[in-house]
Amino acid sequence: MAKTELSGTVTAFRQSKFKQDSYQTIVDLADKDQAGKLLGARVVWRRQDGLQILGRVVARHGSKGAVRVRWDRGFPSQALGTQVKILP
Repeated sequence: MAKTELSGTVTAFRQSKFKQDSYQTIVDLADKDQAGKLLGARVVWRRQDGLQILGRVVARHGSKGAVRVRWDRGFPSQALGTQVKILP
């Protein structure tokens, strides 16, 4: 049985009172029940010209189905609000 890919929306950077981490973002999932099962899953963000940034789900975020994603390189702030694909 083939695993299906999920989608999510990048909502914010991980941040604290005095700093913002551009390597970690919060992603809201389309399927809220899958958040606990996706730890370690690969995440792909693609730009229209073909550039892609890879990341990995590292933790759940809150109780409403969001996850924290650590990216391999800095995530561009212009991409907040865009869709990502999650490959379990």
